[in-house]
Amino acid sequence: MPTTSSAPRSGSSADPEPPGSCASCGSAGVHESRVRSAFWHQERLVVVEDIPALVCAACGERFYDDATVIALDLLRGEGFPPERARDELRVGVFSLADLKKG
Repeated sequence: MPTTSSAPRSGSSADPEPPGSCASCGSAGVHESRVRSAFWHQERLVVVEDIPALVCAACGERFYDDATVIALDLLRGEGFPPERARDELRVGVFSLADLKKG
């Protein structure tokens, strides 16, 4: 799987390192995985699961191929339609200002 920078693109080189070598830290411990990522869309937080990626075991950087980035962009462009969601997830909302008070 060719590598590109994390989606959205984080600015890594246009000529990525060969698979198995991390473009961020140089580690040889890059492996294929399925990852989960959260995105803000307007006022909604959505989670996308089962994203194919190359993941560096040393620094945690994730790399996505072009087809995956395009698929994520299309899903975002469609507004992450709620009727297509596999599941719903309740999340806690915290304020750092509240935590500093007490």
